[in-house]
Amino acid sequence: MRNMSLRVWLALGAALLGTVLSAKAGQEIVPSAWTDRPVAIDGSKAEWQGVPLTEWKKGAVACAFRNDGETLFVLFVIQDPKFRSSIETNGITLHFGAGAANAKDYGIRFKKMSVTPDEYIAVLERQGPVPEEQKAGLRSKAGFLLYHHQVLDRNGRPVEPAREPTVRPAVFKYAPETGGAVVYEFAIPLVRESGAAAGVGAGPGQTVAIGFVWGGETEAMRKAAAKRLREQANFANEELEGGEKPIIGSVGSGPAPKKYDFWTVLKLAARSE
Repeated sequence: MRNMSLRVWLALGAALLGTVLSAKAGQEIVPSAWTDRPVAIDGSKAEWQGVPLTEWKKGAVACAFRNDGETLFVLFVIQDPKFRSSIETNGITLHFGAGAANAKDYGIRFKKMSVTPDEYIAVLERQGPVPEEQKAGLRSKAGFLLYHHQVLDRNGRPVEPAREPTVRPAVFKYAPETGGAVVYEFAIPLVRESGAAAGVGAGPGQTVAIGFVWGGETEAMRKAAAKRLREQANFANEELEGGEKPIIGSVGSGPAPKKYDFWTVLKLAARSE
């Protein structure tokens, strides 16, 4: 019975695993284009005309890069709606590594969130003092939509946010296009001032591995699946104790959202002469 219970758990656990699709660019180097003026981060491709796109999965996803002496600007377009997966709920994580592709030294998770006025004030205070009059005005609102970023360590765990007023935040925006495509834009400081701060960790002319990770199960889906797993495992154990053959069913109503993992190696542009 003990061996059968183990097989039950293994079978049920396997049903919970989503499909992870991975694309690695190996040592192929993608160039960033130099820009003399900052890119407006508004979820639009308007300022990216003429910048080469790197495509993945036969054009389902595309990205492009620009940088000046202080900031990396990233365009990321999900052109095929099927590849959006759970990105709206889970956000997208950009990983940076000094070595080859898929070297997750650390990451930045970007996610749009609904926050309370006090949560929004706390975010503002990380960049400097907020006058009481301004706080009162913010607290009169029902809430805010925040384009939030969270630094993650190499194991994917959140790092306590940097609170130094001099640390520049990473920013992003996204917007839908006609036909189901979604355009993401990111602005990330090149210098990483501390382990709690967002930054590329490389300067103009240098090379860095960059990965885009998104999709997969949401937290609510994981909790629901775990609950179903416990319930079905208990049911199977009851059947085994009664001497009857256990009935193994699906633990979910369908396949889990796919998780996508797209990596490339980026050569940051040096100043144009």
